[in-house]
Order: sequence, then structure tokens, then C-alpha cells
Amino acid sequence: MREEAAQTGTRQAEACLRAMNFVQNWDEWRGSLSEMVQAARDIDPSEAHVVEVVEDMIDFLSERMCPGSPEERMMRELWDTADEGERKVLARMILRLLD
Repeated sequence: MREEAAQTGTRQAEACLRAMNFVQNWDEWRGSLSEMVQAARDIDPSEAHVVEVVEDMIDFLSERMCPGSPEERMMRELWDTADEGERKVLARMILRLLD
């Protein structure tokens, strides 16, 4: 049991380290989201669609990225503890921050 947990932890740490090349800091994290928001608006400018894309992006980053800054750690904790309705509110707030 301990060996399996250790292997899982090692795999997660390795995936986290590989992912760090994708997002190095808070500004890059915000930049990545901004690019996704613009692409989403180009496809469908409705707020519902854009909020859904922001939710998906935050969810992706929260699950796969190592929080590299205090802001990213805070965002991850907020996202991980939020229920579905709170996540929609948080996504809308992030969207305002990006605009």
C-alpha cells in the first residue's frame, strides 16, 4: 500500500515538473488564460461560452500544474474547495480580471 502511494506521488511530482515548462509564473498563467479567452470569443462571443472556457482552463491548470507562486497556490485552493456555483462565480471574476 505504501509503495503504491509512493509511486503515485512520484508520478504526480514528475507530471507536475514537466508541466512547469508550460506555466512558469503568475503573469504567464494570466497570459495563457487571456489567449484562451480571446480564442473563445472569436469562436462564440457569448458570456456563457467564454465562462465555460475559463472554467475548463482553470480546471486544467488546477489539476495539472504545480502552483509556482503564492497567487497560483491561492487560486488552486479556491478552485479545489469551491462547489460548481462558486466555480462559475470565480471564473467570471477571473474573466473580469483578464479584461
